[in-house]
Amino acid sequence: MKELVRAAAHVRYHQGAVMVLKIGGACLRKPRFQRALAEQIATVQALGGRPVIVHGGGPQIDVVQRSLGEEPRMVDGRRVTSPVALRALRMATAGELNGELAAAITTAGAKAVGVCAADAGIVTARKRPPRETSEGEVDFGAVGDVASVDPAPLLGLIEQGVTPVVCPPVGDGAGGFLNLNADTLAAALACALDAAKLVLLTGEAGILADPADPESVLSVLGLATLDALEQEGALQKGMKVKAAAVRAALTGGVPKVHIVSGVDPEALLVELYTNHGSGTLVTADEPAQAPAHA
Repeated sequence: MKELVRAAAHVRYHQGAVMVLKIGGACLRKPRFQRALAEQIATVQALGGRPVIVHGGGPQIDVVQRSLGEEPRMVDGRRVTSPVALRALRMATAGELNGELAAAITTAGAKAVGVCAADAGIVTARKRPPRETSEGEVDFGAVGDVASVDPAPLLGLIEQGVTPVVCPPVGDGAGGFLNLNADTLAAALACALDAAKLVLLTGEAGILADPADPESVLSVLGLATLDALEQEGALQKGMKVKAAAVRAALTGGVPKVHIVSGVDPEALLVELYTNHGSGTLVTADEPAQAPAHA
C-alpha cells in the first residue's frame, strides 16, 4: 500500500502526458522481452500516460541482410544502407517486428496499431551526403536526414486511445524510402508531438560512467556532462548515436530524456513511477541535486 501511495505523485505527473518510448532491436530479440515491454507499456497507458512507441531492429536487419547475401556494415554506430540493406530493413522492421510488437501490446491490454514512419508522410527525409567519420569520408547510401515531420496521423490515433507503434524507414518525398536511425526518428517525433519525455530503452541499464563497468550507471546528468563523457570516450558505438538523439530532443523542447534497460522486465515502470528510478535521466541543465526520476 505504501508503494502505491508513493507512486501516486508520479501517476498524476504522467496523467495525459505524451511520451515517446524508443525500443532498440536488441530488446526485441526474445519473446519474453517483447511480452515484458508490452505489459509495461500497457500499464503506462492504464495509468493515464499516452505512449507512442518507436522501434528499431538492428540485429534482426543484420540477419535478413545476410540471408540476402550481403554482410552488414556499420560506421560509428550507423548502418551503411545499400539497396540490399534497405530491403532488409523494410522486411525486418515494417514487415515483421512492427506487427509483432503492436500485437503484443494489444494482447497486454492496450490497443496498438503498427505504423511505418513513411506512411501518410509522417516523416520525410533528404538523402544524406557523404560525411566525415572515424573511417574517413563515407557515403552512407540510402540514409536520410529529417526534412519534415507531420504528427497529425499519430495524434489522431492517440486521441482514440490507440498506441501508435512506429518503425523506419521514412519517406523520401518522391515515393521512395530512406533509412533513418530509430533513435533519431524517436527524437524527431518527440519534438513534433511536444512530448513530455523521450525514453530510450536499450540493452544497457543507462549511461555508464565507465563503459567497461555495467554497474557504473549515472542516475542524473545534464547536457554538459553528456558532452564531457562523449569527449572522454565513455560513450561508444550505439550510445554515441543515442547521445545525439538525447541532444536533439532536449534542444528541440523535450524537457526530459531517460535511458533505461529494455531487457529488465520492470525497469521502465521503476524509472517512471519511483523516486529512485532505474536508469539515467538527462536534462538540458545540470541538476543542482538529484531530482525524482519522473
